Amino acid sequence: MSSDLSSRVNKERSVAVMVPLLILQLALLSLQIENPSGVLLFKSWTLAFQAPFIAVSSGAAGGMQRIWRSYFWMVGARAENEQLKERVHRLSLLNNSYAQMQQENIRLRRLLDLRGSIPFKSVGARVVARTPSFLSNVIYINCGSADGVHIDSPVLSGDGIIGRTILVAKHQSQIQLITNPDASMGVVIERTRTPGVLRGSGDVLLDLTYIGNAEQVDVGDVVLSSGLDEIYPKGLAIGKVVNSQKGKGVFRNIKVEPVVDLLRLEEVSVLLMDSPAEPPGL
Repeated sequence: MSSDLSSRVNKERSVAVMVPLLILQLALLSLQIENPSGVLLFKSWTLAFQAPFIAVSSGAAGGMQRIWRSYFWMVGARAENEQLKERVHRLSLLNNSYAQMQQENIRLRRLLDLRGSIPFKSVGARVVARTPSFLSNVIYINCGSADGVHIDSPVLSGDGIIGRTILVAKHQSQIQLITNPDASMGVVIERTRTPGVLRGSGDVLLDLTYIGNAEQVDVGDVVLSSGLDEIYPKGLAIGKVVNSQKGKGVFRNIKVEPVVDLLRLEEVSVLLMDSPAEPPGL
């Protein structure tokens, strides 16, 4: 009985030892078995086991790489965008400056052409200030007695008369514009040669006075300086008639618009009436 028990135990022990050995042997054999495509089964199983992990890690690595590249691309694009904005800003400033220079050149050419047609010396000046009112009927220029300017010197722009000097310092002068309520001058209507007096009204339009109701004055008629006030030279443009109606009395009600934009004056010319211009070639 005891011998049978001992034999059974030995068999069970033998089986317990043989099973792991068989499993190990099968595993070793599988390392050498090839599938129909010639790849070892062990390698196929290993690849199959590793495939999900490889896919996940590859996707994560690719995503990180794309994010990294996108980040640096965005940083570079942003820097390039800022550079382009700065370049556009500089070009815009240069273009603006060029346009301003062109406009100034046009104004100065008109001013030189007008000065060339007047038989008196003149001095160029820039507007440096104006009175703080809506119409600015008084302006200041950067030339004065040191430049030969004196009180009642006529002041012109490239389009016509703008006013006269009323205060003169060594290097600065105050100009009373023709729109000033205290301003007046002798004028003549170019088409009919009818004389009158042009007065400032404190408004953008001037009043043409002392022209009878019987006179024919039409809208669009040009008004010139007559020279009879002994301040302004004869024949300079001042304005155009924009309204002409018969008055209740003996004189017409006539409104004249200045040919010069008095609100945007920048460069002017002051006539030195006591100094005749030198003949050409001298």
